[in-house]
Amino acid sequence: MDRTSRILIIPSWYPPDGGYFFKEHSEAIRQTGWQVDVLVIRMVGIRKLLQAGPRALLPPGTVMENGLRVQRHSYLKVPGSEKYNIRGWAAKTRRSYKRYEEQFGKPDLILAHSVTWAGYAAFLIREKYGIPYLVVEHRSFFVWSTEKARRMVKPFFLPFFEKAYRNCSQLVLVSESLRRGLEELMPWIVEKIVVIPNMIREDMFLPPPEPRKHNPFHFIWAGRLEHVKGIDLLLEAVRLVMDRTGVPFHVRLAGKGSLRTQLEQRARELGVGDRVHFLGRVSRDEMQKELQGADCFVLPSRYEAFGAVLIEAMATGLPVIATRSGGPDHIVTRECGLLVDPEHPGQLADAMEQMIQKIHEYEAWSIRTLVMERYGQTGVMESYNQQFQRVVQLKP
Repeated sequence: MDRTSRILIIPSWYPPDGGYFFKEHSEAIRQTGWQVDVLVIRMVGIRKLLQAGPRALLPPGTVMENGLRVQRHSYLKVPGSEKYNIRGWAAKTRRSYKRYEEQFGKPDLILAHSVTWAGYAAFLIREKYGIPYLVVEHRSFFVWSTEKARRMVKPFFLPFFEKAYRNCSQLVLVSESLRRGLEELMPWIVEKIVVIPNMIREDMFLPPPEPRKHNPFHFIWAGRLEHVKGIDLLLEAVRLVMDRTGVPFHVRLAGKGSLRTQLEQRARELGVGDRVHFLGRVSRDEMQKELQGADCFVLPSRYEAFGAVLIEAMATGLPVIATRSGGPDHIVTRECGLLVDPEHPGQLADAMEQMIQKIHEYEAWSIRTLVMERYGQTGVMESYNQQFQRVVQLKP
């Protein structure tokens, strides 16, 4: 590049409201030589406003965060009207882009993380300002492996999807599992698609300094405490393993979500409350320590676009158990773990028991080497760089 080309990243969500992967992904792009700016529009609901007060509505401002120029704005969500809020958030993003361009000039391209709704906002910006954009799709409901996942794609979403996808320069899917739902919805979309997996940073999620001892055996899970993640199935599997074996083991659940109280109650009903520990939200550094202190990662999702937590766990040398729910189908091999069918706590319990019995057959450094070869930052970012160069070269 003759000059430092600039990418503007528009995430559908961003720290402190999740989206830590988007932040790390943006930092990795910057390390390849691009100038990277991030435009964040925080969607604030009435509940968050009541809990946090006026500080939830961040005043507009631009700050440098680990080499990224991040401009933040807020959008106050209107209760009871999802379609109105989609349009309102996207329109606020376009107005915020105008302010950004007035301050810093036009970027060479925009990268929008997920069609809902950064992809649609990027379409509005292209329509008015002519900036080409890519959409990186992460939404697990496009796996369409269950009827519940299909129902999450509401009919009134489709015109927004159509505009965002038809007008993007490239649609990057984080796994092959996303193709099915997207191609059923919009068969023409195949010409837009390129698959680039999620990445793992070489300097994060390192193996523990000392070998794991496996006594007592610790399973770890991380994510959102929501129905799609299958924690209710994991609790049933824990009960089954307890009934079958006298080997001591524990399960640690890292994350928060709307079902925490319900799941805690279910754990007590099953009699597994002393084996299952709800940790709440943990930081990235704390998560690395949790993974280093565990013996196996388990992901019982009903459907999953990719499963970034799997490659984070594997980077620390952990073997994994996951369901055939989309993304994990292409990540988990016999060398690094076990796959079971979703919605089958009996199969999940079998896999957990097998893992306890045969943990010494898994070699931590081999698992880390495997995941770095397939998903390491250097290789994944080179694939992205090729797409960015292509888009810039095609600019009129």
